[in-house]
Formats: sequence, C-alpha cells, structure tokens
Amino acid sequence: MFNKLIPLGVAAVSFIAWEAALAVPQRFWASFFVFAAAFFFGFSKLYNFHVRDKTCWLLAVPPFFLLFGFGVLSLFLTFAWLAHVVIIIGAVAVYFYLRNVYTFLFDITRYRTLSLERFSSYSSVVSFVCTAIAAYGFVNFLNTPVWYAALAVAVAAFILSYQFFWVNKIDEQHTLFAGLLVTILAVEFFWAISFFPITHFISGLALGIMYYVVINLTLLHFLDTLERKLTTTYLAIGSACVLAILLSAKWL
Repeated sequence: MFNKLIPLGVAAVSFIAWEAALAVPQRFWASFFVFAAAFFFGFSKLYNFHVRDKTCWLLAVPPFFLLFGFGVLSLFLTFAWLAHVVIIIGAVAVYFYLRNVYTFLFDITRYRTLSLERFSSYSSVVSFVCTAIAAYGFVNFLNTPVWYAALAVAVAAFILSYQFFWVNKIDEQHTLFAGLLVTILAVEFFWAISFFPITHFISGLALGIMYYVVINLTLLHFLDTLERKLTTTYLAIGSACVLAILLSAKWL
C-alpha cells in the first residue's frame, strides 16, 4: 500500500520544495536537497532499496532531471504565473512516470508497453532544454564563467544521452561512445551560441533543437534505420527551426 502512494508523495514534496524556492530564491539549495532526498528515498523504496542495481539509477534519471530542470527554469521566468505552471507540469509528469514504474514493478498486467521508454526519450530532450536555458541564464544574470556553465551542460548531456540510448536498448559499448559524442557536440554548440547577443531562452531553445537532431540521428544510426532522405529531413528542419528563432529573436 505504501508503495502505491510513493508517486503522489514524491510529486507533492517536489511541488512544495520548488514553490518554496520560488518564494525565497535564497533557499534554493535547501529546497533542492529536500526534493532530492524525497525523490531518491521514494524511488529507492519502489525498487526495494536495490540501489546497487544500475537499472534503478538509470530509470531514476529522466524524472529527476525533469523536475530539477523545471525547478531551476521557474527561477528565470518573468511571469510568476508561468513559473507556477511549470512547477505543476513537472510534478504531474513525474507522478505519472513513477506511477508507470510502480505498475511495471508491482502490477505488470496493467503496464502499457514502452511507456517508460517514451517518457524517457521525451524527457531527455525537455530536460536538456531546461538545463541549457538555466546555464545561459547563469551566464547572463550571475556572470558565471562560460566554461563553468559548459561543464554543467556536459554532465547533463552525457547522463541524459547515455540514459536515452540505454532505454532504447543500444548495447553498452555503443551507448558509452554515443554519449561521449553527443556531449562533445553539445559543449561545442553551447560555446558557439554563447557568443550570440540573445536571451537565455532563445539560446537554450536553439541548443535544445541541435541536441534533439543529433541524438535522434545517432539513435537511428545504431538502429540501422538511418537513410539519406531521413538525415536530410532532420538537418533541414532542425536548421530551419534554429535559423527561424535566431532571426525572430530580440537581440541584446
């Protein structure tokens, strides 16, 4: 019975923690530790405290990064109502993810095939966009050195991309190589975009689009379904989207 309440409990604690950080930004780290402690305790309990199991940690990556990314992103939003909406969306999304984990572990007959895989894939991109926006925000508002922010982006890119390829059942050797490749490209793109005099939202969104294109093309390559026409489509649409948001953005 307790396990069934974990998804709701973790979502509620994360909502309260990030709302507290939004109300008093100086207590951000206190809110973060409360959220992290509740999340990892709840997830570990779902997994019967088998914390040495690699699968446990990799399944925990998408909801943790999503909640953390939404929490940090809310601090950079101009409109208070939008920040509250972002926090609510994050809490609801994590509730449904943990609910799927519970169903997969304790009620497999009701589990919908590929639910965790789909959520992991989508949240990987969304979490990276939030991380990128936050990183550029720290650079623009707090004068954080670009290489500090680039290091944070590198860590997020590697963990998220590694989990992305793992959940899509790419073998270990290729998963590690692909994670490193995506990380290197993400850092290079991050560094290049940091020279543009545009807002952190536009910068983060542009980097997120590039990340989406790279990670999906890499996945298709490992699945042996990458074709020239598909590659051209991804690159054309990705380039057009980046160009469109850069040209329509208000330059600083």
